[in-house]
Amino acid sequence: MSGFSIRLRLWLKLWFTSLPAIILMLLLPAAAYVIYVTLSYRPASFTSMFYEQAAMLVYVFILQWCFSIDFDSKFAGQLITYPIARWKLIAERVLLASLLFTGLLCLVTTGLTPFAGSLVWKALLFSIPVYMGAGGIVVLAVVIGRHSLGGLFAGLVVWIISLNHAASLQVYRPNLLELPGVHEYLNGNLLAGSPDLWILYNRLCYIGLGLLLIVLAILHFNRKSV
Repeated sequence: MSGFSIRLRLWLKLWFTSLPAIILMLLLPAAAYVIYVTLSYRPASFTSMFYEQAAMLVYVFILQWCFSIDFDSKFAGQLITYPIARWKLIAERVLLASLLFTGLLCLVTTGLTPFAGSLVWKALLFSIPVYMGAGGIVVLAVVIGRHSLGGLFAGLVVWIISLNHAASLQVYRPNLLELPGVHEYLNGNLLAGSPDLWILYNRLCYIGLGLLLIVLAILHFNRKSV
């Protein structure tokens, strides 16, 4: 059995026996239920509030939890003294958080499908770039701050920005699902037409931002000791 599989089993065991993790797992379906009951008559607002705001907040907390295991206990400082590739320390934590979040979000989306239809799956896929961008910001803040609270603070700032329909952000705003053009495109046949180019640029911008910041976090982690 590889070292990664052993660590993954330990992480999962810790996750399912951790009180904050259990609260997070219950929080997402509870948020989905409340938001759907409140905004079921406005599908665009429901998908935007749940996938681009509530789900992103949960992802920030899951990322913070995954990095707190090593960074808050200063165990990461001991790990880098061993002959291991430092990038794996970052990559494994991001992968763990992404697996936990994706699994939980897919379960909730499956439960929403009988009521909201296939729109919820399209909204989930459409929101993945935003999760990547927010995740990159959290990871870089954790590495620079040498504590998971730095990542949590940065993630909360991004989340607060996502709550605002700031005109100054224009085409770079993270919450697009509520816009009529985006909703109509997602609610139709995705293979039948193509979205406006600015929508594609927006999603590519967040994908690129997330990947760039994670690479910068790895480079910073390789250059300095924790």
